[in-house]
Amino acid sequence: MKADFTRRQFLGSTGMGLVALGYGARPVVAADETPAPKRGGVLTIGQDENPIGLDPHKTAAFSTGNIAEHIYTCLLRWDETSSHVEPDLATAWENPDPQTFVFHLRDGVKFHNGSVLTSEDVKFTFERLVDPATRSPWVSIFSVIKAIETPDPKTVVFRLASPFSPFPNYLATIKYSAIVNREDVRQRGDLVKGGAGTGPFMLEDFRPNSLIRMKRNPDYYEPGLPYLDGLDFRIIPDEASRMAALRAGSVQLTWLGRPDSATQMRDVPDIVAPDPKSYSRLMLLEFDQRKPPFNDVRVRRAFSLALNRELITKVVWRGFAGLTASLPPMQTPFAVPSGEVLGLPYMKEDVAAAKALMAEAGYASGFETVFAVSPANYGDVQIAQIMQQMVGRIGIRIKILQKEWSQLVADFQSTESPMSMAGLVWGPDPDTNISIRLDSNSTVNPGKTADPVLDELLAKARQSYDEAERTKLYRAVQQRVADMAYIITPCAAALRWEMWSKKLQGYRAVPSAQRVYLRQSWLQ
Repeated sequence: MKADFTRRQFLGSTGMGLVALGYGARPVVAADETPAPKRGGVLTIGQDENPIGLDPHKTAAFSTGNIAEHIYTCLLRWDETSSHVEPDLATAWENPDPQTFVFHLRDGVKFHNGSVLTSEDVKFTFERLVDPATRSPWVSIFSVIKAIETPDPKTVVFRLASPFSPFPNYLATIKYSAIVNREDVRQRGDLVKGGAGTGPFMLEDFRPNSLIRMKRNPDYYEPGLPYLDGLDFRIIPDEASRMAALRAGSVQLTWLGRPDSATQMRDVPDIVAPDPKSYSRLMLLEFDQRKPPFNDVRVRRAFSLALNRELITKVVWRGFAGLTASLPPMQTPFAVPSGEVLGLPYMKEDVAAAKALMAEAGYASGFETVFAVSPANYGDVQIAQIMQQMVGRIGIRIKILQKEWSQLVADFQSTESPMSMAGLVWGPDPDTNISIRLDSNSTVNPGKTADPVLDELLAKARQSYDEAERTKLYRAVQQRVADMAYIITPCAAALRWEMWSKKLQGYRAVPSAQRVYLRQSWLQ
């Protein structure tokens, strides 16, 4: 088959095909556009957060993934659009029936400790992920695996308990399925302080809250890559300090979280500061649907109708955000496009209709409630304050409760407050974005949604391998969620604004904020 086999083609196939390719560095563009790659040099990165350990199986933290993605690789990987999967450690895979996946491993891949990758390492990885002793946050995802077979050192067979169409997408994501070396794990006990991966860079030094240093992996399996001799991640939590370091040249790559900061860097000489191409960070407000007033769909619908979502994107994000349904706009083709969001039920501002619903529900005089949010991320408190004013017009009197991020996450997941809101990061599949939040079987389900209609739609979507069918089902899910106003999604914005020195060549920012293309970058 052609080497440009995509996730769309895979999910739209009958499940009987074979995917195969072997490849090295991507071709360099014409010499008159970009200089030829240059080997050597250490790239210094201004990192905003200290990683919560380096074990990719023990935490869902974005800060851990930022580092692990250079040390480890997966059976598959994402392309530059963050929407299609392609081969990586597995050069080919088959889906002979809806509950079986067969992967064929690349020859000669070595871990950083010198061990050769075999199918037993892959089997060990997934057994570790579901082992209760690991305490991985992804147990529920991979519990669909019924058995793993290793007929030879280069072949891995996954037997699933039921059809699971998101499976290849999870296998392409370091955060969920970084392949580890069984002997390395057994020797270390865990990988919190680092481990032997198969990635383009090897961990050399980890000084928490200060520096993470990596060096080039001389045995990396993509011929000629990486070009850089190493990566130095300097932990710089303060955004202004990261901006100053980039201007001064003491770091050559960083990212920012505020649109006004990003705007300031646009015209700085010798800095590349592109605008985000798509929006992956979904703002999600959940209601406690177990008790009044938010157990009444009329109240939730009134809340939704009282909002002017377009105004929120303009005021808070200076226009660098998009309207969104319950899937972020970048999750194409499944997401409702930003331009069509206001056509969903109760999404377009209508204060008169909202007041009528409040009266019908017995709240003509309104009510008081609490809204938990964290100031840890730009925009969250501002959005809460704007919504406070907007719903105040229909009698909903909100007290905003600001919490530390860890406390807010606990509140959000356990539904402690009547309302709470968090920004949710990119997920590799629409099932990631929506099932954990709205399926009644989810162990998280922050609003405690219990809707058999929604459950059935979600189950059908995760079991279908036909992309057109999945798209139809997820559009129906978003229609249902909007109609019942189970959650409020005021906007979606960029996860980060990434920028870099013009000395860094061959680099590309991707919507998921993964920096995996540093393996193909160089310093001029």
